[in-house]
Amino acid sequence: MTNDSLGNERVAAPAAPRRHRWRARAGLLVVLALTVALASALAPGNTNRSALAAAPQGLPAPVAPAVKANNGSGSGGGPGDPPANIAPSPNFLNSCTGSSFDNSLGCQTAVLAAIANARNQEGLPGMVLPTDWAQLSPQQQLFTSTNLERTVRGLPPLSGMATALDQASASAAAQNTDPSAPAGFPWSTWGGNWAGALGSPLEDIYFWMYDDGLGSYNIDCTTQNTSGCWGHRHNILMSLRCQPCLMGTGYNATAYRGNPSWTELLVDSSGSPALDFSWNSVLAYLPGTPVAAVLAAPAVGIASTPDGQGYWLVGADGGVFAFGTATFDGSMGGRHLAAPIVGISSTSDGHGYWLVAADGGLFAFGDAGFYGSMGGVVLARKVVGLASTSDGRGYWEVAADGGLFAFGDAGFYGSMGGRPITKPVVGMAPTHDGRGYWEVASDGGIFAFGDAPYLGSMGGRPITKPVVAMAKTPDGRGYWLTASDGGIFAFGDAPFRGSTGAVALQAPIVSMTPSTTAGYWLAASDGGIFSFGVPFHGSMG
Repeated sequence: MTNDSLGNERVAAPAAPRRHRWRARAGLLVVLALTVALASALAPGNTNRSALAAAPQGLPAPVAPAVKANNGSGSGGGPGDPPANIAPSPNFLNSCTGSSFDNSLGCQTAVLAAIANARNQEGLPGMVLPTDWAQLSPQQQLFTSTNLERTVRGLPPLSGMATALDQASASAAAQNTDPSAPAGFPWSTWGGNWAGALGSPLEDIYFWMYDDGLGSYNIDCTTQNTSGCWGHRHNILMSLRCQPCLMGTGYNATAYRGNPSWTELLVDSSGSPALDFSWNSVLAYLPGTPVAAVLAAPAVGIASTPDGQGYWLVGADGGVFAFGTATFDGSMGGRHLAAPIVGISSTSDGHGYWLVAADGGLFAFGDAGFYGSMGGVVLARKVVGLASTSDGRGYWEVAADGGLFAFGDAGFYGSMGGRPITKPVVGMAPTHDGRGYWEVASDGGIFAFGDAPYLGSMGGRPITKPVVAMAKTPDGRGYWLTASDGGIFAFGDAPFRGSTGAVALQAPIVSMTPSTTAGYWLAASDGGIFSFGVPFHGSMG
């Protein structure tokens, strides 16, 4: 199998000469290539995949696997291809440099105008970039613009940039070849694109999406054989189940004969691979999306996913924002509440969550079950926190006077309700087996019930700012307390991973959540997220 300069396959004798067709721009040669693989249920690392790779003349060519190549449209492809190539109008090749990364306004404006013209012929609106576009890295810009082509057509976005896929894409960009899913990475479908001598990811997107058909520089898209037409577009718009769907991007400033080399890898995956950038981080700055650049109400709580690779942030109005592997399953944002939301807790499988309001009202989303609440009951003090059982079939609500209310299979093992306390209770955490729990007061005092061991506290000791939340370690043999300045106090086997105690914050810390790796995230009232010993997956701050 050999491959052409635009990445669509053709069968030929191994010794057949490679042919390349180039697009010239100010002395540079624009080159594109793609790979694609499809499978119904392949195990991680399975090598029974089809791959296509292009090598510019004078550069070593990769070896293609001896299997039949599949086009992205074979798995459902995507929306219909344009009837013919759409030449760039305006011709942004005159406004953008292909010899280096071009983040200039002139280049951006010219390519966006050409994209708007091309999209108009499909009856689609132009592309709107996030307001922080200029601050994004070249790789993040490519991820963002690829997703903008998917979402405008009603396709699900790639939820994030997976670290392993980024590494594979970066390696491919350095070698001027298209990327493929790395060995051991779980996938059911993947596709990869490559481009050289283009300075902007928006240029990559244009040629991949709108100038890749019959009569273009795609040498395998001919009147005699049209099977290779629009291959890059098919990759970008491929049908994905998204469990999750992920992406990797690569950029090398000089790999292609001293000019930029770009790669992207789209993968329908499984599990919870580590991410280094999320689509939610883009939505926070994208005009006209449900997620605004600022919160409609202060953030009040954060909960991590069971896999430790994501988290949800909730505002006082019940708005929920998902990052990393966390999925959005609904919210109370924009709906009338009798009392503000004060906390969030996730189900054991990460496919749902509960929100609790200050009046004890409980709202369940996803596969979270409703087992009762204190909503409508007169309380001595407002509810301040929520925690769920390890099997996700119950939960506790805790009030500021230390009163505790158990629902579902959550057991009641005592509380500080009706007993004198120096400072109000601000949160709680259950033990590993759910047969006990801790309550924490704003002065750092700890109260242990059931099989929860007392491991120490800040009660009676001087602290700069009041404690606002607590979290337990993965094995339940320790816990952390956090103050409103982000100061962290660790007890038992809880390791100290860092804090914002010595940092001037724009807004106070309001909540914390642990990771399965014994690290933690802190959430500020402005939606800012601070990660310690764990990856950062985005924020609303």
